[in-house]
Amino acid sequence: MVSPRRDPPPTGIQAPAVLLVDDRPDKLEALKAVLTGLDLTLVTAASGKEALRHLLAGEFAVILLDVNMPVMDGFETAALIRARRSSEHTPIIFVTGINDTDTHVSRGYSLGAVDYIFTPVIPEVLRTKVSVFIDLFRKNRELRAHAESLASKAEQRAATLESRLAALLNRLNVGVFRCTVEGRLLTANPSFLRMMGLHPSVDFKAIDMATFYPNPADRADLVARLEKYGQIHEQHVQQRRADGTLIWASVSKTLTLAETGERFIDGLIEDITLRKQAEETLITKSEELSRSNAELEQFAYIASHDLQEPLRMISSYSTLVASRYADRLDERGRHYLAEVADGATRMQRMIRDVLSYSQIGHADSTSMVDCRDVMERALFNLQGAISESGAQIVIGELPVVQGDPVMLGQVFQNLIANSIKFRRLEVTPRVSISSLKEGDSWWILISDNGIGIQPEHRERVFGVFQRLHSRDAYEGTGIGLAVCRKVIQRHGGRIQIDGNESGGSTFRFSLRTIPHSQVSELP
Repeated sequence: MVSPRRDPPPTGIQAPAVLLVDDRPDKLEALKAVLTGLDLTLVTAASGKEALRHLLAGEFAVILLDVNMPVMDGFETAALIRARRSSEHTPIIFVTGINDTDTHVSRGYSLGAVDYIFTPVIPEVLRTKVSVFIDLFRKNRELRAHAESLASKAEQRAATLESRLAALLNRLNVGVFRCTVEGRLLTANPSFLRMMGLHPSVDFKAIDMATFYPNPADRADLVARLEKYGQIHEQHVQQRRADGTLIWASVSKTLTLAETGERFIDGLIEDITLRKQAEETLITKSEELSRSNAELEQFAYIASHDLQEPLRMISSYSTLVASRYADRLDERGRHYLAEVADGATRMQRMIRDVLSYSQIGHADSTSMVDCRDVMERALFNLQGAISESGAQIVIGELPVVQGDPVMLGQVFQNLIANSIKFRRLEVTPRVSISSLKEGDSWWILISDNGIGIQPEHRERVFGVFQRLHSRDAYEGTGIGLAVCRKVIQRHGGRIQIDGNESGGSTFRFSLRTIPHSQVSELP
């Protein structure tokens, strides 16, 4: 029988239960009286069989078991209690009046008893011992509840993450599948079905993975490699859809061993057909562009050579006419003849500049270049213009960079020559050359006090044959700055023009730095 709870538990959790087992009702009542007031539920049993039936129905914090009972004594009952998985660790306290031999007590402990209480029972001792096991039961129950809560939350998080991952893979159009080693499809996500042209309601068991391979022998080879390596990743492999069309795919597959010993193949597949087509198109266009550039370079060389020959004849015959027949020509005729000679000369210069511009791009941009050496060679080439104009050249610290010394020398020479050419007549030309470090690049600055360039024209002047002034005012073909931009762009840098507060312009261009370990290798 089950007695009513003595005191309601302080929380909504059911109070721990204690099982009292004795064949004498008076002893049961005495035990109940001693335990009155404790926060627990008392359950009584008049025999070992009845006690076992109660153990089938619920969990107990401790069992008070009488040793001397008819039919099935306490030792036999304890042995059966310990034989059950659900009660093998339930504390058992033997209550007995037998206190004559140590053998009797030893037998009880061998059957899993945690303590012995001899009658007559001392109430305080019994209450204390039962309270200890009640507290231990509560703590264990709280720990189990906490562990179950953590496990439940972990399962929820895992389910949420799995759901998010599945949604992400679907959005990214990544197919996920599992199949047997023999090739029978077991599971697949919607992206896989869509990618392989399968209906969502398809029977997976009817799908043989070998049908997705253009050559069935490829799958046999795949299984052999999985057996050897456990995991493989194929970047570019062709797969056959259900409708027979071929796609390009990136596939990852892993050989998985289940707890049952059965082996599976887990895989990810991504359709890269469009990417593959784009790559092939890019390669084709790149090859066509290379051929076109080579043809254009050859044409430019041939054209420049063929064009310069008649221009040289025009220039030569103009000179001959001027020297032999000048006295027979009037002033207008001599002027026309001079214009013809000057035009031929300008055309020759333009052809040479166009040829130089077309050849930019073949330079070595990985060499170590000391900008000061390059700049000094440029100044040597400009000695005539510097002496004639009286220009002052101020040189600051210049870095070591990566680039082609010949091409960079052309940039320095063009920019310094521009600063001298577009000077103001009323002041002495002054050109300052300096550098500025910014991140992993160096900026080279070439400033002058010349006539300057208006902001609206600072981008335009980098175009081919773009001039802001007439040929009468300033000589040149208008291609020098275009050459500078092309060279700097080939070096991975940028070039721009800034205005100076005191007039003039500052040309600045960026170049890559080189590692410190390579600076010491410079000659």
